[in-house]
Amino acid sequence: MTDSFYAPPLISSAPLPWRGVRVEQYHLEAGRLAAQQHEHHLLLLYQVDQPHLVRRRDGARISEIVYQTGDLGLFPGGEYGTAIDWTTPSNNIYLSLEAPYFQQVAGQDATLTKAALQKRMQFDDPFLRQLSRQLLASAGSRHALGQLYVESLTTTLCHHLLAHHATTERRPEGQMRLSSVALARIEAYLEAHAAQPVTLEVLAGLANLSVFHFARLFKQTTGLPPYQYVLRWKIERAKHLLRRDSQAVADLSDELGFASPISFAAAFKRLVGCTPQQFQRR
Repeated sequence: MTDSFYAPPLISSAPLPWRGVRVEQYHLEAGRLAAQQHEHHLLLLYQVDQPHLVRRRDGARISEIVYQTGDLGLFPGGEYGTAIDWTTPSNNIYLSLEAPYFQQVAGQDATLTKAALQKRMQFDDPFLRQLSRQLLASAGSRHALGQLYVESLTTTLCHHLLAHHATTERRPEGQMRLSSVALARIEAYLEAHAAQPVTLEVLAGLANLSVFHFARLFKQTTGLPPYQYVLRWKIERAKHLLRRDSQAVADLSDELGFASPISFAAAFKRLVGCTPQQFQRR
């Protein structure tokens, strides 16, 4: 859409190596645009000094909307067979979100089968307003975290749109399971790093999932939350080692990555019904 404007942008991220999004601000006097077709999704943040009347003409049909500063419009990619004219100047922010990038972010949610943005002519969303202005500010100055900061904002934008401004379809949760390959990777990791603390982030990374979706799918697959599963795995390993030799409980606690021999003994007794020493004597 912005490619049709008759004035250059005041600020634009177009020259920057941003992925998935472009943000621009234009100062436009009263004017008119013909019917538009845009490939990507458009989020428009209105910034005007006075009530901003926009007319949309579709054949003989005319619709009018009066916008105030802070109002938003969301226009999914596609063809819009309406001519547009507006009667007052504006300094609007135009955020173009690439459709493939949006679908890529949506695809990170393993439960989603379909996601489509809703067309919204006029609405209020303080969080989207803040994100749009943060992205515009990043286009006009260097941020300390550079590209990482912009990617974080863009990902947050996509997730917010999915949660609040999209029509979605999801698989029934009962159908979702971790693959046997992912479970095998987790088992191999536990074997190789038995003495180290295990984090949810690491386990989720082994399954190529976000922490949230990994925790949910892991429980659906194994019947246990990750913490309980790893704890039981370590206790089973302890039982195996205690059967094999007369290893000291303190050494075994360190070997299996427990915080202390006391915490190891307490967890062992809770799950096995006796202390490690009692189990060893048997």
